[in-house]
Amino acid sequence: MQSDDLSRVDDFADFWAPDPPDRTWAEHARALAGVLAGVLPGALSASVRPGRARVAALATAMLGTLLFLPQGTAAAVPPPREPESMSDLQARADALSEEYNGELRDMEGVIAEAEQAQERADGTREDVEEARDQVRALAVATYTSSGLGLAMSLFVEAEPDEVVDRAVVIDYLSTSNQDKIERLQAALERDETARENAEEQLLEAEEDLEELEGRREEVQRMIADHPVQPMGGPLNITPRTEQMRELVIDEFGEGADVGGVGCYRAVGGWVVGEHPKGRACDFMLDPNGTMPSQEQIDRGYAIAEWAQANADRLGIMYIIYRQKIWDIRRGDEGWRAMADRGDITQNHFDHVHISMF
Repeated sequence: MQSDDLSRVDDFADFWAPDPPDRTWAEHARALAGVLAGVLPGALSASVRPGRARVAALATAMLGTLLFLPQGTAAAVPPPREPESMSDLQARADALSEEYNGELRDMEGVIAEAEQAQERADGTREDVEEARDQVRALAVATYTSSGLGLAMSLFVEAEPDEVVDRAVVIDYLSTSNQDKIERLQAALERDETARENAEEQLLEAEEDLEELEGRREEVQRMIADHPVQPMGGPLNITPRTEQMRELVIDEFGEGADVGGVGCYRAVGGWVVGEHPKGRACDFMLDPNGTMPSQEQIDRGYAIAEWAQANADRLGIMYIIYRQKIWDIRRGDEGWRAMADRGDITQNHFDHVHISMF
């Protein structure tokens, strides 16, 4: 369990921040004027260095023009296009995931067919070689001076003195084995053709999957970038968080036997202030507050690395694992050490924490 001691939240305030508010066009204009004038916004009236007075005057004039544009001019700017509704995006994502999983199942079937065809071809090839060895042995037996040779006795159950016409038997066995070779060769060709066809289908399926994956990732990015992220649903989390949770589970499993996944809770604790906002999930590696096995530790590293690689696309803000934090807003600093909070769970040794914007 995370600590409920909220008195120390400020100690870790740099690990998260509210979403930056969008500035109005007038604020952007003032900032632009300040840059052009070479001074801070709001200080345009202050004295400027020699040689820059005209720049400051020009900036002030531009600011006045922007601030007092007639309504007709402002109306000429087309309004931004309304984003697709979250419900439509989620429906598209579900449909694409279903299509992707269907293609994946088809591809797995094609792979199985290719492997079976390869196994049949390998077995048939062994039978062909065995039949050829028998024919060669019979050919040698044909030229023996008397009686049935050792190789001949391998194919005739009767005693040698019971065989009346050695040549007839050898000819019969050679013909039978040659027929067997021809049948096996035909089967081998069929199996090899089936394998080649399966490989072609596999290439087509891989191309289809790649195209579908691109479409899925685009919709995932749109969900992550959507300006409306209300808490809700059975998990009481935002769509952005729910998407991240589902993708991690798809990739690494839910880990129900090691504690599963926990997202919303009313009290966030120290650093995990996004849990009450529906913007964070913990992916457990041990259910008992003890150190996970090496297998689960490695699974935790894999989840953390995956989240780091997909942070920009999915709207991941920061990741905490094994007393270290990686924050996309300070990504150039890499993983940073965190203060010791006293136990395995508080130090995130038994779970990976992922917070979203």
